[in-house]
Amino acid sequence: MVLILPSQWKKHLSLLPLSLTGTGVFFLFLTTGVGAQTDRLCPAELGQKLATHLQQPDLGRAQWGIAIQPLTESQPVYQYQADRLFIPASNQKLITTAMALQELGPNFRFATQVYQLDGGKKVQIITSGDPSLTLEDLTAIAKKLKDRGVTVIEELVLVDAIAPQDYQRPSWEWDDLHYGYAPPVNGAILAGNQVSLTLTPQDLGKPLAPTWSDSIAGEQWQIINQTQTEVDPAQSPQVRQIFGQRQLVLTGALPPAGEPREITLAVADPPGYFLASLQQKLAEQGITVNSQTLSTDTTAIALAPVLTLTSAPLSALIKTVNQDSNNLYAEALLNAIQLPSSDTNWQSYLERLGLAPTTVRLRDGSGLSRQDLVTPQTLVQLLINQTQRSTGTIYQQSLAVAGRSGTLERSFADTPLVGKMRGKTGTLTGVVSLTGYVENDHWGPVAFSFMVNNSDLGAAVLREAMKQMVLWTAQVEKCQPSGQ
Repeated sequence: MVLILPSQWKKHLSLLPLSLTGTGVFFLFLTTGVGAQTDRLCPAELGQKLATHLQQPDLGRAQWGIAIQPLTESQPVYQYQADRLFIPASNQKLITTAMALQELGPNFRFATQVYQLDGGKKVQIITSGDPSLTLEDLTAIAKKLKDRGVTVIEELVLVDAIAPQDYQRPSWEWDDLHYGYAPPVNGAILAGNQVSLTLTPQDLGKPLAPTWSDSIAGEQWQIINQTQTEVDPAQSPQVRQIFGQRQLVLTGALPPAGEPREITLAVADPPGYFLASLQQKLAEQGITVNSQTLSTDTTAIALAPVLTLTSAPLSALIKTVNQDSNNLYAEALLNAIQLPSSDTNWQSYLERLGLAPTTVRLRDGSGLSRQDLVTPQTLVQLLINQTQRSTGTIYQQSLAVAGRSGTLERSFADTPLVGKMRGKTGTLTGVVSLTGYVENDHWGPVAFSFMVNNSDLGAAVLREAMKQMVLWTAQVEKCQPSGQ
């Protein structure tokens, strides 16, 4: 059992009941407040503190990797298993976004193009995998066609260059695929390929009432509702997919006066959802569609599009990837670099990033795959390399800021590092990672990567342990310990 206490409670430890000070409990003391950053800490002392930190019984059961290197130094000031391969979780997005900047450029935009022939009797929409396309964009298409006098579309062709078998990465786990954080990643993406299911309590003994945020997307799933409204639920609502079927089994319960439970799920048939939604928007503008077709042929039917919808530039898209840890955006960027293929060789891409291919195994863009591997020192080297490129500032600004934005908005609020650390978090069951830059009074920015695999502790406990490690990293300077 782990109890996390502020460092100032150390002096009160002897006053705790004996039942808490036995071998079944260990205490993780967190240094907070301004004093945590003002004390001098030499590299040797940093190493001693980190070693002691990781020797705590529960932390020591897991596999840890650490790399810490100032941007101004040619060698790390501390490493621990830094050259071993770890599952990075969402720290994989650091590689994906750096690669996107390198291969596509900061001004790259996804484009969705609309073509028409024969006065609009044939309409073709060529998609490019824009993860930001919305229902409002479909309304814009319908209005544009109406303004051009279109009332009947004999054939509506949706072009999606990605084949259905490539909508998910082969190494993603089956249990993830019906959730919104693991949506299909195709060319014709709409509304994030996500839909929300809300379960609302009813009268005692009645099933929870399911409602969809979007009926077109929701109707692609068949629901088997085994939920209940109970006074004292033993299990909260759960969703599982029947293997190979578009069927969702709902279980669990909520109390009669309980708050509804919202679950974000993946769209089951993205092109079908896109076409049905577009047809609805066209009908609202008085346009009838007689037939619709899905194609992978990206050859345009006309010389110029009548409408082009573009995404925000890549410089903005990577903020959604790194600050919000958006899996769909990360995978869409990887597809923009190289369309899915079982034999894609990423070696040359990694080499252009200045990374040794033997230190990275890339299986997806988001880090959802447990087959991704990377070393902590490689991630630190990636961060250092990025500062030496013309897009370095764009890359750094894409990261979450401690205590202020993204996945770090609520972190480090009780420390002097608010606004002074930029980083990327990563979480899978048993896996937590944190990589980024922290301001250091002696060295300036210091790049770090903390990774843990094979842990039985909750992510919150591991993140608290890493928070202390970042605080010490901010304190370290080039010196000798007192008395040496």
